[in-house]
Amino acid sequence: MKRAFLIYNPVAGQENPATILGDIALKLSEHYQLTVVQTKPDVQPEELAKQALKEKADLIIASGGDGTVGAVAGVLVGTGVPLGIVPRGTANAFSVALGIPTHLDDPTGFQNAAADVILSGHTKEVDTALVTTSEVTDYPMILLMGIGYEAEMCDAADRDLKNALGPLAYVISGAQKLLTASNFKATVHVDGETAEGEVAAITVANAAPPFSVLAHGHTGECIYDDGKLEAIGYVAEEGGVTAKVSNVVNMARLFSGVMFSDDPVQNEEKIFGGRYSDIKIECDPPQKVVLDGELLGTTPVTARVLPSSLRVLVPPPAAPTAEESAEVVRKIAEQEGVDEAVAAIVVDKLGVPAAAKVVEDSQQVADKPVVASSTEQSR
Repeated sequence: MKRAFLIYNPVAGQENPATILGDIALKLSEHYQLTVVQTKPDVQPEELAKQALKEKADLIIASGGDGTVGAVAGVLVGTGVPLGIVPRGTANAFSVALGIPTHLDDPTGFQNAAADVILSGHTKEVDTALVTTSEVTDYPMILLMGIGYEAEMCDAADRDLKNALGPLAYVISGAQKLLTASNFKATVHVDGETAEGEVAAITVANAAPPFSVLAHGHTGECIYDDGKLEAIGYVAEEGGVTAKVSNVVNMARLFSGVMFSDDPVQNEEKIFGGRYSDIKIECDPPQKVVLDGELLGTTPVTARVLPSSLRVLVPPPAAPTAEESAEVVRKIAEQEGVDEAVAAIVVDKLGVPAAAKVVEDSQQVADKPVVASSTEQSR
């Protein structure tokens, strides 16, 4: 029987911690040799995770908010030991981004649903990043960092409001901060290129839930396993009451676009950015940096992606629909120049996901410029 360590933060959540712990431990102990350890004011999640690795844990489970999950994840980066998550925090942003059940899905039964995800055994390799600010060096990031407006928004969100409203507390705090938002000078270095300009906020994201609107606003999707970080800037209107109202309206449009559309927001004058692997940001004057929800110094700041560096237990992919299967069959037939009956046999043997990956890889090769393809072939 595999050995699992459950790192449990009893302060997280608003339920009875003893009852929830008992339910989770009972379910998991039927399938694992389970050791339960709890965080305390003087015992941090990182210490418990490091000790679990020393004791040869096959799996480490974090139960708490994003702070607990992020602390444990930071220890597991590069180890290959899977991370299981039973989310019990206010926002549970990492879980939401990865599709792990949270209180937003089922207010009463999400812990059991999250435990079922762990028991399914399905893992996914996701990216992480290392961030350096004025106060921390190579600090692991699993979610995102915010500079300027977004940092002020997170820093100002009231604890009682977060407990009562969850992620909506950040939206309210953000609306309040937009009324006083002002631009600052930023110099951004990305993958060997440099740009300068006036911005009110910069977000650098590895993974983000939909309510982190800047992380999704320019590219349309924040992808946590593409070996890149999303870097997005927002330019505020400056001036009197009209400018303040305009900022709130612009952000409301962005929020609506992110929540209800898969397309990127097309407003290059206000929202700009892209996907990069190495990022350095300098600001004048220096700006606060919020990293995975915690205020950790000021700019200058650097971020470097670590591709596929963390294994996480996530929900298994949904079975493909008949329409999706038929589309893959059609593409295989077209690509290989065979009858759909033959293509259907290939898809049946490979499985729809694997066959779809073959189609995708072949298309990427076909899309390469002739010069690039010729150069690779000559090597």
